[in-house]
Amino acid sequence: MDPYLRPAPGDDEPSGPCPPGHIAEAAGLWNGEAMEVVYDPERHSVCLVRGELGGEVRGGLEASGWESTVTDGRTQLWVRDRANAMRQLLDSVSVPAPGRGLSL
Repeated sequence: MDPYLRPAPGDDEPSGPCPPGHIAEAAGLWNGEAMEVVYDPERHSVCLVRGELGGEVRGGLEASGWESTVTDGRTQLWVRDRANAMRQLLDSVSVPAPGRGLSL
């Protein structure tokens, strides 16, 4: 299940139930309504960005596996699937052919 936003509970109220293995964390105001993000911290990393990102920062996030998933025009929710990011990193590593490694 991908991370998602839901309305945050009122003051002094606990968060509603989450799917197994997921947690809920405050995500601030979205279109004037207090929200929380629900996600599995073992599977996903989440990042809230307020304001505009420069092209270099946006490109760096995207190159390292982050994806902008939700925006209200002022705030963006960026998500990175940790397993996919690791796969991409491993795929980018070149391994020397047998017999061509370093010699000591």
